[in-house]
Amino acid sequence: MPLNKTKLSLTDMTPVQFREWLRPIVNEALFADRDELLTLLAQNVDRETLTEGFRAVFEAYSYDLAFDLDVHEACVLTALEAHEEFGHLKQRVVAVQSERKTSATGRIARRLGGIPDMPMPTIRVTALSDDEFRTFAETLVNSELFADRERVVKLMKEPTSVANHLQLQSAFYEFFVCHLELEQFLEAYEYDPDEGLEIHPEVAEELERSIADVKAGGETYSLEEVFAEFEKEG
Repeated sequence: MPLNKTKLSLTDMTPVQFREWLRPIVNEALFADRDELLTLLAQNVDRETLTEGFRAVFEAYSYDLAFDLDVHEACVLTALEAHEEFGHLKQRVVAVQSERKTSATGRIARRLGGIPDMPMPTIRVTALSDDEFRTFAETLVNSELFADRERVVKLMKEPTSVANHLQLQSAFYEFFVCHLELEQFLEAYEYDPDEGLEIHPEVAEELERSIADVKAGGETYSLEEVFAEFEKEG
């Protein structure tokens, strides 16, 4: 799970720094994986093949892009509040927040495996019928997130200027709100990418060694420590 690290607030970055931070965000594997899933849907492939394509998109979004963006949520929301021209985005954020069932920490915990008292999603992806699963996958790949990413990429190809920087910030904020909407949509769905996958012998052996180390007094980390480290790096 590679994190896009920065010590600066997004609003404190220079135009060049903002572009440098944003470039790996819009070039993450998610976008190529999404194109592949679109192709699979168009080819009307079988459920197993479609599931593999969906898994790639789900993992790339949940474990990479969403993690990279989540650490900047407070900064983005503050920027939206400070400027009247983002009123339409603020309305969309309010709609997301009114539907959310978990906190930012809870969403991070869910990606890391969840905790016992977290609200459970109501829809199990693996229990969907073939038609329902296809509709779900189509909804995912047609998220506005992908169209807004193209707008960001187009602006990044233009020469750096004050006007371009303001346009790029605005486009990114819209892209970010699309991320919030997509994550809120996925909140209702329970999906374990590793469900039903066979564990290779060497992986099983490594897990057994790790468990043995813990039993022997090896160092462990609580979920709270993981969150603290995550927030510190962000």
